[in-house]
Parts: sequence; C-alpha cells; structure tokens
Amino acid sequence: MPEPGTSAYPGFTYNLPLTRPFISLASYTQANPSSTAYTRFSNAADQAVAGNPPYAYSAVSSVTMYRITGYPVYIDNAIARVEAFVTEAEEAIAVGGRPAIASDSYLEIGWYLEQMALAYDDGFNRLTAAQRERWAAFAEQSLFNLWHPSEAMWGGVAQPWSGWSICDPVNNYHFHFLRATMVWALATQSTALLEFLQTEKFPPLIDYYAQLPGGGSREGTGYGTAQKDPFENFLVWKDSTGEDLSALTVHTRQTIDYWVHATVPTQDRFAPIGDQARVSIPDLFDYQENLVHTAVALNPGTPEAQRGTWWLNNNSVNGVSAAFNLLGDLLPLPDAPIVPVERVYHATGAGVLFARSSWNTDASWVSFMAGKYDQSHAHQDQGAFTFFKGDWLAVTANIWSHSGINQETEFQNTVRFKRADGTVIAQNQDDTLQSSMTYTTTGGQVSVTADLRNAFSGNADFVQQWTRNLEYIRDTLRVLDTWTVASGVRPVFQLHVPVLPVAQADGSLLAGNLRIVRLQGATFTINAMPSGFNQGYRIDFTSTAGNSFAIELRGQ
Repeated sequence: MPEPGTSAYPGFTYNLPLTRPFISLASYTQANPSSTAYTRFSNAADQAVAGNPPYAYSAVSSVTMYRITGYPVYIDNAIARVEAFVTEAEEAIAVGGRPAIASDSYLEIGWYLEQMALAYDDGFNRLTAAQRERWAAFAEQSLFNLWHPSEAMWGGVAQPWSGWSICDPVNNYHFHFLRATMVWALATQSTALLEFLQTEKFPPLIDYYAQLPGGGSREGTGYGTAQKDPFENFLVWKDSTGEDLSALTVHTRQTIDYWVHATVPTQDRFAPIGDQARVSIPDLFDYQENLVHTAVALNPGTPEAQRGTWWLNNNSVNGVSAAFNLLGDLLPLPDAPIVPVERVYHATGAGVLFARSSWNTDASWVSFMAGKYDQSHAHQDQGAFTFFKGDWLAVTANIWSHSGINQETEFQNTVRFKRADGTVIAQNQDDTLQSSMTYTTTGGQVSVTADLRNAFSGNADFVQQWTRNLEYIRDTLRVLDTWTVASGVRPVFQLHVPVLPVAQADGSLLAGNLRIVRLQGATFTINAMPSGFNQGYRIDFTSTAGNSFAIELRGQ
C-alpha cells in the first residue's frame, strides 16, 4: 500500500473469500425476469448457446446467465468460448507469432481476460487440471507482457512492444489494462497482483480523479465515454472486495451531472468535445447510457443519482440497442428520478462549461472550453463554443467529417491566429499551464470570462494575450474577443455553421436558424468545408476595429 499521506488512495485490507465464485456479479444479477432488459439479455445468451451469437458476444454474458439461472449450459458455453481463443492463441504462439490479445498495443486484453477470469472462477471444477494450468499460464504471460513491455515474450520469443499508456492512469487503453489485472487478481486471489494494484496502479488513478473536479474527462466526450470502463471496474471490485474505489473521490458521482449537462435539450445528442472516432455525429448511444447507469448504481441515495435516473428515463436511447452492451441494462436504478434545476455546470477539471436557457426540450444550450489541454484525443479547441437550439446552430466542423478526428484549430469555433506568412499558430498541449475561465449568473444571464493565452504557451511571442468573454441569455450568445499579438500576426474569428450563410439587408448573416450580427467592424469570407466533410461552412471574420472583435448570435 502507498505510504501514509502520499496519495489520496488510503489502501485497503482484503478479507479473501474461501469459496468460489470469488468475482461478484451481484449488481448485474438482480434484474426483474419480466423486464425488457432481462428478456433481451437472456435471448442473446440463448442465441449464443444455440450457436448463433450476436455480434461481439462475450462469455461474460454467458457466465452472468449462469449466475442468474444456475443452468450449466451457460457456463459450458463460456468455457467453450474461452477454450477456443486460448487454443487459437497457443497456435499463433507455436509458430512464433503474437496472439490476438496482444493486438493494438494490448487494447483488448481486458475483453479477453474478463471472459477468462469469470469462466475460470465459475467453471473451476468443470475445467480439467490441464485446462486450468494452460489458461493460467496464458493469462499470467499476458499480464507480464502488458506491464513489462521491453521484456515481453511469447513462447520464448521476444515480442517487445511500446508500452503505450501503461503509466497513464486515465488513458482509455489503461482502463482495459486495469480490468484485465483486477479480474485475474480476483479469480486467482493473487496476493502479488493485489499488492501490485494497491501500490502501483490504484494510487495514480485515484490521485488523478481527485484532481478532476466536476467529472468528465480531458479526452473529451468521444474517448471520454471510455470512463464507463473504470466505473464498471469499480462496481465489480466493490461487490467482490468491499473496497469502493469510486467513493474515494467525487469524480464518479460528478460525472453523472457532467453528462446530464453535456446532453443537448432535445436529449438525443451531446457536446462534441475531442475526437469522435466511433461516429462523427455525437448522437447518444449505448456507451453513454451504460456510463451514466453504472455511475448511478455506484452512488445510490445521492442527488446526482436521482438526476442521472431522470436522464436515463428521458434520453433518446431508451434501453441499449447492441447485444454486446446489454449487460449494463441489467443494473438497478435504486433512486427515484428528479428533474435537474441548475442551468449552468462548470466541470473545472475537464475545462468545460455547459449552460442552457431551461430544461425544456425547446431550450437553447451552450458549451464552452477553457482548461488544461494535455490529452492526445483532445482538440485545439481552447476558447471554442457550441450553440444549439433544436439543432446545431454553431458547432465544430469535426461532426461533419468522415473521420471525426480533425483536431486542428481551423475546425473549431475559436480564433485562428495566423503568422505573416499565412501559417496557423497551433494551440499546444502543456502538462502544467492551462487556460482558465470564471462565470457569473445575474438575472438569467450567464457571463463567462476566459484567459486563453496559455493555449499558445509554446508560441507566447506570437500570441501574448487572448481573452474571450461570453454573454448568454435566453436564445442569444454574444462573444467578445480581445488580444495582443506580435507584429504581422492576423487574428481570424471562426464560426462553423451547418448551412450556407446568406447576407441580409440589415448587414447580418442568416445561417439556417442562426442570425449572426457583427457588433464591431469586420470583413468576412465564407468557406465551404473541403473534401472529407459531408457538409458545413466556416465564416472567417477579420476585425477592422483594432485588437478586438464582437459578435452576437441569435437562435431563431
């Protein structure tokens, strides 16, 4: 365990159980057998037993059905599935290759070892001694290779790898690494692995979350959805050991509110922050549903859980859709729902503020970025905003892209600073310096002031100061920028809109349901998004009024 006073992780004394199963699935085995969630889950397991498994079906589901029903056909199915991938791995190793578990920098190690750990635990007495030995040897070599990348080997053949994110406690890969280690530690009651987790892996994870007030992730809302993985790890660990890692910080609980506020008023989409690699359009999906559901299950009896239950009951997902996500639908909802009241939410750790005009579905909504930029899946979006009413009014062009990973400044609703030679001055990551914002609310108006100079800490000679002020009331958003830049640097105010803007007789621009009014002198150009984008236009405004620019956006 960590030395006293050196970590937010206090350590824990495990009272190891004497009888199997050692891994508890208690939170997943209490579903009402007459519920839709249970019916869909059991149907998927029955399809797998019949030889027609749904896409990405996991032996975890078969073990869960065995726990619920006691029917041997399910645990036999889980054992057969694990035996199949172990045999396939052994065949690859025998010819000097790497097994699938090592693919993509061991990203899938949690998926494989969770299945193995549960089938090993529940099926221990059904496995032969030889099977137990083979499975254990494969799992332990996998974990050794994972945490010792330069010494990794398969079948005596050196197979080193990069070690990507094994020391980054909040990278989405790392969550899978922790799952693999935690479940195998539980299945084998390995004191060595338990000590490894307590001394080397839990302290940095808990310390990081302790410094991320407001919940969410600095990876954004795409890769940040992977927060569901540590939450699921926390839940099984809590049920199995009594140690509630989620309760050591407020992060899990506050992440419920993060997602409640990150969801737009129509309750079908969310703030597109950072890479959106699964799909570019940020539609709510099973992943967000299971993330919030797991966080709610970890925090019964709290106001956050009540607001999370309201969100689960009212969003567009209405029960997960993909069979490989059905397990999360079995979790309980222990609290009565309550409608959120607060219209503004500032997740200071993630560096994002959300605000809305009301909790009605026809309300307007704004998100704004100003915080630490230190993750590979985050974007150069410090100072960027999104404006929504009924649909996207102004939003990052990344959501219309084919890839969903356009990180550059040019694709954000921010200020683009250009050198005299026309090259763009990029925002840069920094482990220490960060942007900051403060806000006030008066008479229904939300006023935000952001100091954004640290977004350009690597180019401080070019961008010496940049302050952005937002005033948001009802369906109107005013943006005022002031800056100090080196000679020859040209600031360009960028606004991305979904449809072609049309100039109006009064000097404003109309882009669909968004009216754009210049409050200071500026020229503008309209640029269609290039190939690689399905739609969208970027309006570039260049101030003619000195070192500032002001604009008003009105949702129609």
